[in-house]
Amino acid sequence: MKRSLIMACALWAAVYAWAQAPADAPSAAAILARIDSNESFKSIEYTGRMEIRIGEEFRIKTMRVQAIGADKAMVEFTNPEDAGTRMLKLDKDLWMYFPKEQDTVRISGHLLKEGMMGSDVSYEDALESDELSSTYSATVTGEAEIGGRRAFVVELKALTPKAKFDRRVMRVDAERFVVLSEDMYARSGRLLKTMEARKVERLGGRWYPTVFVLEDKLRKNTSTTMSLGSLVLDIDLDPGLFTRAALER
Repeated sequence: MKRSLIMACALWAAVYAWAQAPADAPSAAAILARIDSNESFKSIEYTGRMEIRIGEEFRIKTMRVQAIGADKAMVEFTNPEDAGTRMLKLDKDLWMYFPKEQDTVRISGHLLKEGMMGSDVSYEDALESDELSSTYSATVTGEAEIGGRRAFVVELKALTPKAKFDRRVMRVDAERFVVLSEDMYARSGRLLKTMEARKVERLGGRWYPTVFVLEDKLRKNTSTTMSLGSLVLDIDLDPGLFTRAALER
């Protein structure tokens, strides 16, 4: 009886998801492939600005970011109080260099879940590099309107326990295949983070979010607005920039 009930519920959920999917929606796999294509790059360079709100307090962090693919990145903070502080990502390893102390710290373990410079962006977020299609299964469950744009609602389920989020619900622009908003959940069902794209720009042959807001729902009354300026994709960068020597220069 219990098994029959579970099977009936699973069948109902599958039928409901199918019924709610827009008739002209691409397959979920095709949508993920388009998102991955938009977000992948040979290299990237931009100036970043984080506006961090913690209650009534506001903090501004600025930075220069350079990266090759998803595995090598160098971030140098340029706002006065953090000037010269640098972060190096090499595959799944992350280091921070603090010039005043002339000290390099490897970010690992529980520290990865901490907010970078007090923001809603965790160090763990910075390490995320796997394509969505290799980490999650997906189902198109409906459609929505976000900022006047038609969007497909796509629900992602982790394929591996190593995935940072167990479930993700995305609203994906139906024309540009950019994630316009997203809710990210733990295995317990608890909402962990939300993301909302505030500005999307065309760069070459792709669309890219250049202003977005993140909220860490485990914190109270906080948000981080990230703005990307002077953004250039697929340029030649010196691999020597992404070394421990360059980090500690």
